[in-house]
Amino acid sequence: MAHNGNGRRILLGSVAALVVIAGGAGLAVKSMLDPDALRTKAIAAIEKQTGRKVRMGALELHVLPSLSLSVSDVGLSDMAGGAYTDMVTADSLQASMGLMALLHHEIRLENLKLVHPVVHLERTDRGEANWRLSPTGAQATATPEGGATQAASDWKVQIGSIRITNADLDWDDRMSGSRGKVVLDHINLSDVDGAKPEIDVAGHNDSGSFTLAGHTGAINLTSTARASWPVALQAAFRAGGQQVGQLAVDGTVADPDHMKGYNIKLDGNIASLKAIEAFVPGMSLPDVRRLSLKANVVDGSAADKAGSTPLLNSLHLDTGAVDAGQYLSGLTLQGLSVDAPGPKDAVTIRSQGAWQGQGLKLSGTLGSLQQVEQAALSHLADPLPLSLDMSGDPGSLRIAGTLGGSRAVVNVNASAGRLPLPNGAVIDHLDASTHLVSEDNGAHFQLSDIVVKSTQVSLKGALDLSVHGGHAGVPLVSGALDASWVNADALMGNATAGKADASTTTPANARDSNDALPFDRLRKLDADLRLTAAQLEFEGDEYHNALSHISLRNGLLKVDPLQAEGTGRRVSGQFEVDASGSVPTVSGKIGTLVLPATWLESKAGLSNMVQGALQVVGEVRSQGNTAAELRTGMTGHLGVSMVNGTVSGSALGELLGDAARGALGSGPIALRCFGLHMSMADRQANVDTIGVQTNALTVTGKGTVGMASQALDLHLVPQVMISGTGASVPLRVGGTLSAPRPKMDGGADGRYAIGLLLGGSKSNAVADPCPATLKAAREGQAGPEPTTAAPKAQSSGGAAGLLGNSKASPDVNKAAGLLKGLGILK
Repeated sequence: MAHNGNGRRILLGSVAALVVIAGGAGLAVKSMLDPDALRTKAIAAIEKQTGRKVRMGALELHVLPSLSLSVSDVGLSDMAGGAYTDMVTADSLQASMGLMALLHHEIRLENLKLVHPVVHLERTDRGEANWRLSPTGAQATATPEGGATQAASDWKVQIGSIRITNADLDWDDRMSGSRGKVVLDHINLSDVDGAKPEIDVAGHNDSGSFTLAGHTGAINLTSTARASWPVALQAAFRAGGQQVGQLAVDGTVADPDHMKGYNIKLDGNIASLKAIEAFVPGMSLPDVRRLSLKANVVDGSAADKAGSTPLLNSLHLDTGAVDAGQYLSGLTLQGLSVDAPGPKDAVTIRSQGAWQGQGLKLSGTLGSLQQVEQAALSHLADPLPLSLDMSGDPGSLRIAGTLGGSRAVVNVNASAGRLPLPNGAVIDHLDASTHLVSEDNGAHFQLSDIVVKSTQVSLKGALDLSVHGGHAGVPLVSGALDASWVNADALMGNATAGKADASTTTPANARDSNDALPFDRLRKLDADLRLTAAQLEFEGDEYHNALSHISLRNGLLKVDPLQAEGTGRRVSGQFEVDASGSVPTVSGKIGTLVLPATWLESKAGLSNMVQGALQVVGEVRSQGNTAAELRTGMTGHLGVSMVNGTVSGSALGELLGDAARGALGSGPIALRCFGLHMSMADRQANVDTIGVQTNALTVTGKGTVGMASQALDLHLVPQVMISGTGASVPLRVGGTLSAPRPKMDGGADGRYAIGLLLGGSKSNAVADPCPATLKAAREGQAGPEPTTAAPKAQSSGGAAGLLGNSKASPDVNKAAGLLKGLGILK
């Protein structure tokens, strides 16, 4: 027992002695280390190793339970010309420190902890990246705060492991167009100075979360070149509580700082490519579901060339559904497969889907994977063989030949039983072909032997595109298209639209009238095109020998001539848009032009009152950058007319008020004739002729319209007819085009000149306004005549002497009832 007691006393005494010795040694170490001097050495070493300025707060040393240090307010400066003062900042830094390493002028830090670091990553459009550090040569002697000097250039800082929590990371990569920010919940790096540092990262942003784990090669921030630097990383992405993708990266990188000399294998799958946009802000990705990718990517650039050129050594891509509507309206794919086993193997493509509700299949081959990449990188200066076949419900399309190179040749053939077009239009029984030749490394294209045959159009011709052939090197398009037959109504979808109820259509949005028109596009292209059509159907009329010549150079667009022979009229005119200056000028001399009424009304900001073919004549000129400026600055004279069209009953009711609303209804009404003639100057249109006639209504008048305010001051005489009996009431219409305000128009004595038309005798006809109206509106030019006769009735005196007479004839009483029904009499 005594022996055991002595042993315990000896053991306890030894432990106590060791504690005293250790504590004394720790105190001795702390007394030998000057925190300010150590801080100075650390700053000088890091600045030498990174080439950046370092900021550190006060450094504190701790000896128990082991030697460690802590620093507050840490910062590493940004690159020269960077967007921030500091690239990296942190609230504090803590780390264990190796004692023996100090004897070798090395500050070795283990379990380095950074609290709330903020990291700004930036790359300019020239490829200058702030994460590329540039070690400097021997530094000047550092001066500590106490004023003493101490050589520090031969010291270095080594890090064994890093623990980071709650880090804010943002990036702005102007070279790739990607920018964004994430919160890194934790970053754990172990064996940082070893051969294979381990990485464990977790982070999130507002849309999802991600993890990254694996290892890389040795981390040496100052190295400019490395051989076979390994990379083995796995990333996973979650959004909406579900895993949306994962990616494995495995390979080597010779120069990771500059991302050069890499040979990487990618293996990943993504549930929805659109969901990945949350992790790569600034990029617009297509909507692709269930994407699977296997690829081998290598750096194809020269070792001494700035930047890198990624090349594919192999590729296997499979997808589920693809919404390709952003590339071609109405196109969806059920799946897409792209395969190339090696760099010299052909790229095969397989897909099936639908376009505009019609099923289709795509199959074909491109050149080798190497050829595809070279053609893409050279913008088709290098040749690319291809053979693509598309078939399905709409028809078939075959493209075969070689794209790119000094001379590329491609044959295109297409056929379709019924091909849908926008606006409900279609092309039936289509057969088309052309021969494409590209020369001068893609600087010159020729489409020769263009042949298009279908029910709606039959044409042939040739087009030429010279990429730098216009003024100041802009593209130049030239050529000729000669059609034997064109049904413009069917091609524009107007065949059915023209029969719709005009009251259901809406005017152009007035808010858009102040938007700048795209006149600048006229300065970016030159053109010289000749278009002919032996037979043309437009707005229900047939035309022959149509001819137009379009020239565009240096922003000056000329259409001269524009001519065709129609039924009862000859279309002719010339137009010019001069956008060469800062304020474009638009002018035209119109012998006769035929335009869809709905199109012309929408450009004028009107509700769609009439439908049919409008005949336009006159001479106009204006200048401005917006539709509003062009409208208000218009000068000249203009006449528009129509026969055998339709007019909206509701639109007439808004304009004429009670005098017509009750009798006309709201639907479309057959229009016998319509005509309007005006002169324009000083922001006002003086309308000297207004004429409208339907079976139930005749309107004549004149007035003014404000070009800027659209204010109305119209004096109209509507004459309503029902079963041979009718009434005429003079109206004055104020308000605006969009909100007219009609009221009865009294004479100089304040009395209303209300007239009656009574049925009975057929010897007297209602005055037909169409001949005079059409003559004035057409400025004497020829045009078709109404196909129906004017309505007839007997004139029977003024209402003042007839109404209120108890012994009046039945016709008079019938007229009185009509006036009361129209709201004229109370």
